[in-house]
This record gives sequence, C-alpha cells and structure tokens, in this order.
Amino acid sequence: MIIYTPYKIERFTCLYKECGAKCCTPGRVITHREKEKISEAIGLKPEEFIERETERGLFRLKGKTNMCIFLKEDFSCSLHNIDAKPLSCQMYPFLFEGIIYSDEIVLKVRAADECPGVGIGEEVDEDFELKIEALGNKFVSEIKAGLKEEEK
Repeated sequence: MIIYTPYKIERFTCLYKECGAKCCTPGRVITHREKEKISEAIGLKPEEFIERETERGLFRLKGKTNMCIFLKEDFSCSLHNIDAKPLSCQMYPFLFEGIIYSDEIVLKVRAADECPGVGIGEEVDEDFELKIEALGNKFVSEIKAGLKEEEK
C-alpha cells in the first residue's frame, strides 16, 4: 500500500484543548468493522451514531452542534479509552480523501489545513510516519473486510 499526500507535514503537535477539538467534526469516515465495534462498546444501534453509508464499506459518524457525536465537554473522545476510536480519527492530522485501486492500493490523505497544530511543535519523525502508514494499512484492510462482509 502507498500513502499519497500532496505535501509532507514537517511539524505537528495536538492542541485539541486549545483549539476546541477542530478535528472532531461530524462525518468522519468509519469502516464496517468499526461500526460494529463502536456499537458493541457503547451499546447503541449503528443507526443512532451513523449518518449514512458513503460508499461501499464506509460510513460517516453523526454529529451534534457541528461536533462529533462522541466528543466530550472537555474536548476528549469518549471512544478513546474504550479502544473504539476510529482509524480515521487516529490518523489525524491526515484526512481520508479516497482510495485508488491499481496494481498497488493507494490511500489518498491530505494534511488538515484547519488544524492549528500542523507546522508547530515536535518535528515529525520516521516513527510518526510509520504509525500513519500502519494505520492506513489497517484502514484499507478493514475496508476490504467490510466489502467482503457486504457481499455475503
């Protein structure tokens, strides 16, 4: 798998408390597997937190007052500590843009321009890039698994 980004992020630090969690907007993309995992972890039916299916194998999270439905008052994620935080959220400050299917799968992501933490703070090192790549691989793998599940 290849991850394509239009430009590289040189520095990044998460400022979610200072910026009011601008990253936690409605409509984050989740996979079929994540939909099931979240439902089981919080005891809600998927239709209670899923806005709609975007394309085969992918869904979007609902929001409340322009924020993610799972964002708490202190701007932390209620899914984080129960091991149900979506991969697209874990990949932030990169946003999922799409997948190109060719000889090798290309995951298209872009840096979140609206994130005030991009360009400041710690230098982005190889470990950070490897983590994003691993999350991207897992994301693509879950999309494929979701497509197979839908075909049953």
